[in-house]
Amino acid sequence: MWKETEFKKAVDFFVRGEYTCSRQPASQVYDYDSIKHLAFGAHVDGRTDEFVVYNSNFAHVMDTVNKLDVKKDYWLTVFSDEEHRIYEAEGYNIKSSEFLMILYLENWSLEPDNKIIKCVKTEAEARRINHYFNKAVIDINKLNDPNLHFYVAEENGYPASFGSYALLDKTAFLNNVFTPKEHRGKGLAKTLCRKMLCDAKQEGAVQSVLVASQMGHPLYLKMGYRDVSKMWVFTKQA
Repeated sequence: MWKETEFKKAVDFFVRGEYTCSRQPASQVYDYDSIKHLAFGAHVDGRTDEFVVYNSNFAHVMDTVNKLDVKKDYWLTVFSDEEHRIYEAEGYNIKSSEFLMILYLENWSLEPDNKIIKCVKTEAEARRINHYFNKAVIDINKLNDPNLHFYVAEENGYPASFGSYALLDKTAFLNNVFTPKEHRGKGLAKTLCRKMLCDAKQEGAVQSVLVASQMGHPLYLKMGYRDVSKMWVFTKQA
């Protein structure tokens, strides 16, 4: 059982990490008593706003969101080990069920591997990778952000997996780790994550927080991550 203070710290690091990785020039974060509001000021991954809910009952959540009168599409991310079907009854659609996880790096070490993992540092590299995957997997505008680090795993000289992490107060927030279907089952994602964690530890990270999908959850458990809480992501069209 996680202590309340540990749970809150993990959620806070998630919010800060999500904000750092997704922020736009006009983005802001607001705190409404157990509800964090990420207002991006632009469409990011299909939403302009995200409300992160923890230790808050349904009535308080609805009251807060309704008072803000958000006019754009938004997500409602609820941290709880219990399902919240009451939101679906109020017109929200379940987008995904995921896991907030944490790993302490003090006694963690990297296993050598001969797969090629690169930290992407130049605009030319980023454009080549984005062109290969036919989408913006690396935000070129954030390449010079000292808190963000972008990585790619290569196979036979071509990009095969990608991911990034934000380093905030000695905590590495792993984000956007993905391997296309044709490259799965080869250990690329695991190797990529271990390389990122190794580099983050060398930079001073003492722990890592991430959000795992249902598919990625077993991988992170094998790597030593522990569950902090389940999280339910709902969507709402304004």
